[in-house]
Amino acid sequence: MDDTTYELVVFDGDETLIDGDIVDALAEHVGVTDEVERVKTDVWEHDLDAMEALSEQIFPLFEGVSAAELERLVQSLPFAPGAKAVASNVTCQTAIFTALTPLADHIADELGFDWKRANDPVVEDGILTGEIRGDIIDRGKGPVLDDLLEQLGIDHDQVIAVGDGPHDIPLFERAGFSIAMDPRPAVRDVPDVATDEQNFFQIVPHLEERGVLDVEGVQRNADEPVDLTVD
Repeated sequence: MDDTTYELVVFDGDETLIDGDIVDALAEHVGVTDEVERVKTDVWEHDLDAMEALSEQIFPLFEGVSAAELERLVQSLPFAPGAKAVASNVTCQTAIFTALTPLADHIADELGFDWKRANDPVVEDGILTGEIRGDIIDRGKGPVLDDLLEQLGIDHDQVIAVGDGPHDIPLFERAGFSIAMDPRPAVRDVPDVATDEQNFFQIVPHLEERGVLDVEGVQRNADEPVDLTVD
């Protein structure tokens, strides 16, 4: 039994809470999927800075996309299985740390999160310039979490982090408990727990054990009856 009193659960957005990736959706819309996939593969395989790659190599490809189209793409992305039922029933404070502010806004509104941290696409006259600005781009998720915890008066060991990729490793390393959702091999050994599927019902026992989940609420909000017991 974990006796720690957890005060905050921090979630990643793309490919964690969201079944998909807003960057991939933008790439498909613009017709640059192959180029973006090459950059992302380099990040995964060669331990490169994911936020630097997003800012310098990927986001400039999206110059000319309208802000309205970006919002349409955000709204089109589905949540991962169980994500809404589980994340909306966390009983402590919650935060979303993700790449783009429009996605963070959507997730926070849908799930009732307390805090959101993301990067702002630069928009002029309703059109993306290809630039992106924000603390996560400039400093990474780890220091941004440090600032939020200082603001809230919470210790790192009172945090649970849920993510999937190399950009989430600083969260995993700082948090008192960490969960990776169907992570790549290079990430799998970093968190305390790694799932084999992007299915939030698999992490219910871990959140329940740490006293941060209303399991009855999860059952009520699930689309269909689910078995939440540990195998």
